[in-house]
Amino acid sequence: MREKKKYLEGTAQVLRDSQRENEKYAVNVLGKEFIVYPNVFSPKYFNDTEFFAKELPVNKGDEILEIGCGTGIVSIFAAWKGASSIIATDINPDAVKNAMENVRLYNLENRITPLQGDVFGPIKNDRFDVIFWNVPFAYVKRRGISMTERAVYDPGYRSLKKLIHEAKEYLKPGGRLLIGFSSTIGHIGFLKGILKEAGYKTMVSGAMDGKQFKSPKVNSTKVHSVKFRLFEARL
Repeated sequence: MREKKKYLEGTAQVLRDSQRENEKYAVNVLGKEFIVYPNVFSPKYFNDTEFFAKELPVNKGDEILEIGCGTGIVSIFAAWKGASSIIATDINPDAVKNAMENVRLYNLENRITPLQGDVFGPIKNDRFDVIFWNVPFAYVKRRGISMTERAVYDPGYRSLKKLIHEAKEYLKPGGRLLIGFSSTIGHIGFLKGILKEAGYKTMVSGAMDGKQFKSPKVNSTKVHSVKFRLFEARL
């Protein structure tokens, strides 16, 4: 628990670094340039966007829902991998505008639709081959967190529970629920317990060890090494 507390403190510092940005700026992810808005979870400061953009397994023709799309980068790479259509949602209205700009940058408006809302809020009767969320894997008890903090912190894992239990209504038969998680900051036991309770069979389909959160301004967080996992769950 002391180790997780240390990483939570480091994460909070990196978030504070990122919030010093007051104008949109360009970043490079896997050789492609994207725009990042202030107040949006940024791959300039965190490496997990790059990891999931690379590792997300996509079959040609997949219809995908990405929750918590942020800049839209993962959805764009999913389209390049062959997804036929993607709905990309985020509770943060700045993130939705950010994602839309990046979608337009690569002329993908006919395949990616950014929408604003919480978890499945913007979705009506659609069903998907894949539902993906790089979830806010840091468990905290306090409420009243900022919009940017919601990209990392999930009070009481309420959003995680909502995702897992409600995804059944939005997956096609044989569909996959893909969850981005960190064993360094998050509680893997909680995640596995919620999945089991909901009746899913789970496997790890991707992993990255030892990557660091980026902190271009604060030296104290350069040792903030974090493990990421991509869990695949099926009913």
